[in-house]
Amino acid sequence: MLQSSILAALVGCAFVLAAPTVNTDPNATVDDTAVLNFALTLEHLENAFYTQGLSKFTAQDFTNAGFQPWVRERFQQIGDHEATHVKFLQTALAGSATQPCEYNFPYSDPKGFAALAMALETVGGSAYMGAAGLLSNKNTLTAAASILATESRHAGWVSSAVLKGSAWNGAFETPIGPNGIFSLAGNFIKSCPESNPALPVQPLPALTLNPAAPSPNQQTTITFDVPSADSDKQLFLAYFTGLDIKYSDVQKSGNTYTTTIPEGLEGAVYAGIVGSNNATNADILSGLVILEFPLPSSAK
Repeated sequence: MLQSSILAALVGCAFVLAAPTVNTDPNATVDDTAVLNFALTLEHLENAFYTQGLSKFTAQDFTNAGFQPWVRERFQQIGDHEATHVKFLQTALAGSATQPCEYNFPYSDPKGFAALAMALETVGGSAYMGAAGLLSNKNTLTAAASILATESRHAGWVSSAVLKGSAWNGAFETPIGPNGIFSLAGNFIKSCPESNPALPVQPLPALTLNPAAPSPNQQTTITFDVPSADSDKQLFLAYFTGLDIKYSDVQKSGNTYTTTIPEGLEGAVYAGIVGSNNATNADILSGLVILEFPLPSSAK
């Protein structure tokens, strides 16, 4: 349940007023520079995460938490990768590069740090996949794919070697668009320089589930600010897993919304409110949450 408890930290935090400036014009042109600055925003966040965590927790802290010595050393290597990604994107963007922000990460010990690392690396991989279609330059796309592959290796190592879970979910990883990614990553950003360029994202209302780590067939209470235009519509909770999407009906009773978690979900799954059972992650009406469903090690 450790992974689930930390994944829940990614859920339902409202945007901070001093968070990155976002482009609220849905018709704004999104060019390669805007996409790369969005990627750099995430890489700055990951770089700060590893720098702060490894400065806070010594090798002995990791040992006391039950980890082998190589775990912290490997995290140091991952931190070096994220710093390299920052430098690479800064060089590519030159004077247009966004600057790092101030961050707040909800961990208090090495176990929490490790679980949150898995969540951030998973989100990072989904971000690169979701933004790939927005890039026009093939060389830029190739570079982004190279970083994506490394982020996925990171997530697989943390989930399996460190947290003793699975290194993968299924045959496909899950692409998520910038709006959904920012609804998760933005929770850790306290403030940013006013000079930073606006990010190509639309703010989404926060979504929370109770319980935050539900099981299949469990009824779950949903809390989010329903847009007035959708208040009388049939809504659904969409579950984005690989290239597939599952849906469950959202039931309304007064001001309370509930749904029942479907069967067949495995690994890390993104969930968000949509207005149709034929929607995509570009159609989400709420921020996303990450749900974790243990993937058995036995062959099927």
